[in-house]
Amino acid sequence: MARTSFEKQAFDAALCDIRIRTMDIAMRGFFFTLMGLFRTLAVDGRIVFGSGRVPCLAAVVADSFCGMDETQFITHLKTQCETQLFAWDADSQTLVYEPEKQLSARAVANRENGKKGGRPRKNAITERNDPAQRFITMSIKGGRNVTNSEPNRETQPSIAKLVTNNSNLSKAKLREPSKEEIDLVFHRIGPVAFEAAGFDPARDHCDWSIARQWASDGLSHGLTADEIERIVVEKVTVGAQRARQAGKTIQGLVMFRKSVPEALARGVVPPKKQTIAEQNADQAFIEALQAWQRNGAQGPRPDLKDFRNQVAA
Repeated sequence: MARTSFEKQAFDAALCDIRIRTMDIAMRGFFFTLMGLFRTLAVDGRIVFGSGRVPCLAAVVADSFCGMDETQFITHLKTQCETQLFAWDADSQTLVYEPEKQLSARAVANRENGKKGGRPRKNAITERNDPAQRFITMSIKGGRNVTNSEPNRETQPSIAKLVTNNSNLSKAKLREPSKEEIDLVFHRIGPVAFEAAGFDPARDHCDWSIARQWASDGLSHGLTADEIERIVVEKVTVGAQRARQAGKTIQGLVMFRKSVPEALARGVVPPKKQTIAEQNADQAFIEALQAWQRNGAQGPRPDLKDFRNQVAA
């Protein structure tokens, strides 16, 4: 798969990265101009000024940053480096785009698979499929006196049984939860799953007994009670919305008897929804960061962790 272009990275950052969205117009223009330099001069996310085909820093500043001298360029660049988007080494005159050096989730997975030996070759010859093995004459002790006998079927496991055992290796590693743990999670996720499906506990018949099996499945896969609740609520809410849009009637939580266990087996936990206090903390951070930029970046740069810690306190 082709690598993501710098144009797409810059566009995605402008839309999604809060560090870019909170910059003023001048800093955004500086960011996009730097991304243009990386598109034309960078090798593996790195620009070394005055080396190879890359001109010296003064020539690049005069050509691409009109009305700005080298000192002003370094000042703006250090401000950009505070966002951890870029890294600047004055001694080697090297500028690095940090996201380009970070490995994607696919690259990390490929490296882990490579450590295990990677994917076997499609036409690799093994003892099982080697054609030469079909014509080897095997000597039998005893000669003609040995009678032909059928193999003992009881001692030879069938291929289907072997396949089943291999497919259940992961299940054998699962933890067996206790009855108390299952009851605790069941009483937690049962009512919330019932309400997520659109039922009213005060009017409708409260039957969420199937949630006990969901609690057992989630605990067996090593999930916490909070993770199980988020997966169940997300799956039931989405499934109920789709059913209503299709004009179907939801009879109960039994409708989700297949989708919820599959989601628990995958173990993909939905992100936790922000509370109103956390949303207010993020908004206060954005306002403080904008005020810091308007004041010429004087003083320490606001940190999002400080605002989040105030909410946690």
